[in-house]
Amino acid sequence: MKKYFISLCLACVTLFSFAQNSALRQRLEIVELEINDGETQLEVLQMEDNGRYYLSVGHLGIGDDIIQFQVDPVFELFIPLGETLAESMVTLNQLKEHLKQPAGQTIEVQGCLSLAYPNDQWETVKVTTRQFLFTKMLEFSLERDGYIRAVHIRRSDFNGLVNSAGFYQKLHPNEK
Repeated sequence: MKKYFISLCLACVTLFSFAQNSALRQRLEIVELEINDGETQLEVLQMEDNGRYYLSVGHLGIGDDIIQFQVDPVFELFIPLGETLAESMVTLNQLKEHLKQPAGQTIEVQGCLSLAYPNDQWETVKVTTRQFLFTKMLEFSLERDGYIRAVHIRRSDFNGLVNSAGFYQKLHPNEK
């Protein structure tokens, strides 16, 4: 009886090890930056199935213009960067240049708030420069059901992400 049970277990392990699940999309991480011990996670990534590059600004808080509560640890905000790494760097540098604008200046970009992977349900994301004491920040925000969902990223953190992505591009010059 023991032999049959072990043989059945080995057959199941072998079967499951060769099973392919096409429903799971693979994220290829280019650059990742954790802020405040993982409270906010910035990431430049490429989706393997379509080859597009995205900026994940992490999990958004919920609240109003002043107070934001971090209550959603599941959904991430994805900003499309481009089809190639060069296009992605242009978009990242445009966002970096926006930080030089006076506080309160807003631009609108497309993005999607989704679970683990970007999808094609685009909505308007407002990117606003904010000044807090001596630090400039980028605020990525969406408005839903009368609430504002937002995340704030300091200039130094965003510049570090852009510089790391540029370094990655120099290390991989043949990558599209």
